[in-house]
Amino acid sequence: MPSIFVSWVAGRSREQKQELVTGLTEVMHRVSGSPIERINVVLNDIPADNWGRGGTLVSSLQSGPPKPAPAGEPPAALHAGRVSLPLLDQEVRLFDLEQPRFEGMPVIAVHHPGYLYFLHRRHGDDYNHDLTGPRSSASGVIVCMEHSGTHIDALCHQADAQVMYGGVPADDCDGKGFRALGIQEVAPIMAPAVLLDVAAVKGVPALDAGTLISAADLEAACRRARVEVQPGDVVLVRTGNGRFWRQPERYLAGPGMDADASQWLAGRKVRAVGADNMAWDVIGLRDPSLNCFLPGHLILLARYGIHIIENLMLEDLAEAGYGRFTFVCTPLKFTGATGSPVRPIAIVGGAGQGTA
Repeated sequence: MPSIFVSWVAGRSREQKQELVTGLTEVMHRVSGSPIERINVVLNDIPADNWGRGGTLVSSLQSGPPKPAPAGEPPAALHAGRVSLPLLDQEVRLFDLEQPRFEGMPVIAVHHPGYLYFLHRRHGDDYNHDLTGPRSSASGVIVCMEHSGTHIDALCHQADAQVMYGGVPADDCDGKGFRALGIQEVAPIMAPAVLLDVAAVKGVPALDAGTLISAADLEAACRRARVEVQPGDVVLVRTGNGRFWRQPERYLAGPGMDADASQWLAGRKVRAVGADNMAWDVIGLRDPSLNCFLPGHLILLARYGIHIIENLMLEDLAEAGYGRFTFVCTPLKFTGATGSPVRPIAIVGGAGQGTA
């Protein structure tokens, strides 16, 4: 029964403490293999007057004014490679899991036009240096479908015989959206996650178009990555399809999960799933047992309340060889909407070792 003891300056919120406990538990589980339910984390809140650093009480250090950033220095960006998380005080590596959005990117027919951008206001439109000075501005209009690009599905996106998850009637909506289970109800996700690289299991850069991924394939990917899918995990499946993002016809014909794979994940009580394809399932393929298209959507969203994230970019994360990591995804609060664009990231310890 491993235990982790942390002493830090008092004043953190309950939410911050929960994040730290979750993160440390995940690291201990990944490194030691101990079951999550047997890992203890003990937090010691030390008053700032009882903690000295560099010969000075921390309470005195905290009272000083913050140091401004040097002029012209931009804030750390997600693509900067390595940054420090204040709560964990360690170097981490960030992986951007969103595909770029552009007019002409892969979009299935029912979600056209997908994405459009119009530069509405340009810097020179009303520029008058003598009247308003040197500053000018530009802004544009974005048109996008909820389910285009990298996005997350709300639970109201799918129904089972006209009943949504939790017994909510499928007609509980109007022209402005759904009254329940809309994307605004989805809390920001920060959770332990696993990457199951099925393409690597098969020994290919990318699975062939239309390939069905089974529960046995996911189990093999777990063995390869030396991970076990735990309740509350986010599970991301790499098929290699992400490398065809700029080849829409090939991308849309990509591989996907069969009903058995989705049921296998649902049985493990995962928090969310995601893949580097358009629809998690294989588009246009009817499942014989459920007698429907997109069986994973029926199982995961309508029957088990598990969110699906689609069109992920998983190549860099897979190449780095990380099997376990922290996953962050924050849907936009579009009231009543059936989904939201997202820019997910994977966070791994800077000194961590890959599993591949």
